[in-house]
Amino acid sequence: MSQLENITVSLKRKHLTEAERKTIERMLRAGANKGEIAKALFRHKSTIKREIKRGSVSQLKRNPYAGKNPKYPKFIERMVYFYDVGQRIYLKHRDNCGNKNKVVACTQMVSYIENKILGPERWSVDAAIGYAKVNNLFPGQQMCTKTFYNWIEDRLVKVRNIDLLLKVRRRPKRLRRERKRHLGKSIEERPGIVETRKEFGHWEGDGIVGKRHKGQLISLVERKLGIGLLFNAKDRNSDRMVHIINNLEQQYGKQFPIIFKSITFDNGLEFADSISMEGNGRINIYYAHPYSSFERGTNENWNGIVRRFIPKGLSFDNLRDDDLHRITSYINTLPRKRFGYRTPLDLWNEQQAAILSN
Repeated sequence: MSQLENITVSLKRKHLTEAERKTIERMLRAGANKGEIAKALFRHKSTIKREIKRGSVSQLKRNPYAGKNPKYPKFIERMVYFYDVGQRIYLKHRDNCGNKNKVVACTQMVSYIENKILGPERWSVDAAIGYAKVNNLFPGQQMCTKTFYNWIEDRLVKVRNIDLLLKVRRRPKRLRRERKRHLGKSIEERPGIVETRKEFGHWEGDGIVGKRHKGQLISLVERKLGIGLLFNAKDRNSDRMVHIINNLEQQYGKQFPIIFKSITFDNGLEFADSISMEGNGRINIYYAHPYSSFERGTNENWNGIVRRFIPKGLSFDNLRDDDLHRITSYINTLPRKRFGYRTPLDLWNEQQAAILSN
């Protein structure tokens, strides 16, 4: 193996430079072949071939054999390589590389998304883009959620990070701590099918406290459909949750065991009376591990949207049932990515119809 072939520096996936193109032109005029040029530049022979083809232009040369015989032309055509031609074509191709910014080409869709985010709907970026795509509102104008977030960072749209309601850092999961208070059945006893979200009727529950820990809202969210219910419990007395379940049983009657098969709560005192809530087997109550809110992620995300309307530190004294109804209606009609941008309310109505038809 020659010294030229024994190299330690690899130039793979590196474009030819202007200096290398000058070397190619000089060596070609000196009579070197493509293989020799490739060895001299530590390049693959195919790279040199393509470069010579790209940077060559047609020239006419006087035919030394031309004479009075008309079958010999006065000039013959030949291809000659020039480094500046190759460099110019290379730079032109580079200008055409890469995906161009589509913010101008998608003006109508961008305006629609801005209005959905900044307007009264207060949709998320993904909800607005996904809804527009599913309903084909702007044919020929498409972008992904990540692209729009990039445009926000580059200040190419009206939306700013401060306008986004849930752009926060996620803290890592903590190690589970030992349960100090035994309330009832642990989440570890819950059937595995609940975790898969394939069976309807399994709910997650949590409490939302008001200013100075006064007032209490109870939220229940179904794991499969994402439909949520919101109740004003007034305080953290465990009798309140029992009363809520009693009212739900009275409201849904025979359908109650089908709609409410289980509820998974946290370890709050307002959910301590599991015996009364289960009521002789009408529903199964489970408790997540302490300091493990990620085990009830559906409910936690739902409560996060509630907090858009009722921020922490706000008193619940002036909350009316109409206010809770409007909040619940907004969340349940918000398109979800995991449902193909359909709303939980649509899925809930379909599920109710299926239950009634059986």
